Amino acid sequence: MQRVTISKHSEHMLTSLLQSFSNIAFTPTLLLTCALFVVVCYALYLDHKVVVLTRGQSGASLEDTIRQCLTNAEAIEKRNALIMEHASVLNEKMSHALRNAQTIRYKAFDSNGSNQSFSIALVNEKGNGVVISSLHSHERMSTFAKPIENYESTYDLTEEELAVLDDARAAHKTRV
Repeated sequence: MQRVTISKHSEHMLTSLLQSFSNIAFTPTLLLTCALFVVVCYALYLDHKVVVLTRGQSGASLEDTIRQCLTNAEAIEKRNALIMEHASVLNEKMSHALRNAQTIRYKAFDSNGSNQSFSIALVNEKGNGVVISSLHSHERMSTFAKPIENYESTYDLTEEELAVLDDARAAHKTRV
């Protein structure tokens, strides 16, 4: 190892320089200089992030991409509004459609050997429609149609017709 010798004049200058630095170490100027250094480093970091974000793109093309995304979002909102309107129209139409037809087969007369008679309820979910009954015997066959409003008829309904109408009402309640 080689030893370095410092002249008296260099030693005196170094000592005075260190003393002057120690006097200004806690001054506001030094603190502001350090803060400025940190802000400049952070600005350079942010600039680097922007360069990475827009790599291969210009700022204008990035702005165009954002505008296109906003335009697409508006178009989707308009399409959703049309779909919702269409769904409302379909819901209204479906409430008038005949759904969940219910049928009961039964033996109307003791003389018949099997369940040849039937009643069928054809009503919409509001309970409007018709109950059709067909009664079979050995001598003849009779068919009746009774209008239904709000699950009730102005004509007298048989037990079977009431049962098939109750079945239709229950089916509408379970399939909302």
